[in-house]
Amino acid sequence: MALALPEPGLTDGVITIRHLADRDAEDYATGTTDEAVRRFAHLPSPRYTPQLVREQISGVIADGLRRGNLAVLAIANTADDRFLGSITLFDIQHDSAEVGFWLAPHARGLGATQRALDLITAWAPTHGIATLRARTEQDNTASQRTLERAGFHLVDGPTEHLAPSGDTITGLTYELPTPRSH
Repeated sequence: MALALPEPGLTDGVITIRHLADRDAEDYATGTTDEAVRRFAHLPSPRYTPQLVREQISGVIADGLRRGNLAVLAIANTADDRFLGSITLFDIQHDSAEVGFWLAPHARGLGATQRALDLITAWAPTHGIATLRARTEQDNTASQRTLERAGFHLVDGPTEHLAPSGDTITGLTYELPTPRSH
């Protein structure tokens, strides 16, 4: 099942979750150079350029959305559509998916990640996802607090696991059952 969002995306009036677009490439690439993003996001590529981001949007990201096994999405400010960060669904298995997220430095401390998680949690059941999983490094207390505020519960850890970057990290695993779709 494809993982298409409704147009213009999911919104709560403050932030919008939408498909990544070419206009996001510069801000996405810049955001991935931030020390906290590099340390904790464990992105699949070691270095992002705007051109690489554009290639991924039209390639691997579009393919994943079409196949229903990967959704790399933008978190944007609803008022001006400014790119704030990214939220991703991956490792989609049967009725569960892992969620990962990162924010650019200018977007932190505004509650954008929690809002994004709330929107994804409400949308996921419409695509058969009954449980969201999230893993975070043991030292990433900001993400742990965000997940807990969003209703995720610690289910395992600390354990070693393979991150999307290919690195083995010691992390904590959280889960959240999504509301039933109607």
